[in-house]
Amino acid sequence: MGRRYLLLLTVLITGVMAAGFAQAGIPDPALSDVPNVIYVPGGGLEYIVTVNGSGGPIDTANVQLVFSEEADTLIAWCVGQDHTNRTISALTDANGEAHFFIAAGGCVDPARTATTPVVEVFANGIKLAEVGGLSPDAVDPNGVLPTDGWAVPGEAQVGLSDASFHTPPIKSGAYEFCTDINSDGVIGLDDASILTPFIKGGNSCTTQ
Repeated sequence: MGRRYLLLLTVLITGVMAAGFAQAGIPDPALSDVPNVIYVPGGGLEYIVTVNGSGGPIDTANVQLVFSEEADTLIAWCVGQDHTNRTISALTDANGEAHFFIAAGGCVDPARTATTPVVEVFANGIKLAEVGGLSPDAVDPNGVLPTDGWAVPGEAQVGLSDASFHTPPIKSGAYEFCTDINSDGVIGLDDASILTPFIKGGNSCTTQ
């Protein structure tokens, strides 16, 4: 009886430990960090999704950004930027971070779209969040947002029209989704410091 009891106890402990390890490796939306997707013509702006489970960062998780049909047609995708099946993927590193450098332009604010979500973010098949998409190249040369009816330009560029769009919110502090490039819910110098180099640089690309 003693041996059987010890064997049963060992099996139970092993099972509990295995379940704990498995749970630790499961992405937890509440513990993960998913900002709005950011991109720029040429792909020089880094976007990071951090995937955590109950045990901390999850390594080699497959993070997928799945764009809605509407968003996919509104965004000005640079030639060479893969978005097959409206999806862009990356694996997390040891810190649980998936790094993206997406080459595209055009702000897509969920509050301005006909359908939502704009982008669904998954890790290992588990939905982490629904977010929007934004870029220093928010508008076309005429100052029109994609959601207000821009015609996707043959060349996406961060230009004077974008500077004119972003400057008033930064000066006044009035909230504008398309200027909140760091997704902190506040418009200020942090956003300006990210946007300014791209506006000065005039990043551009030929679109698909």
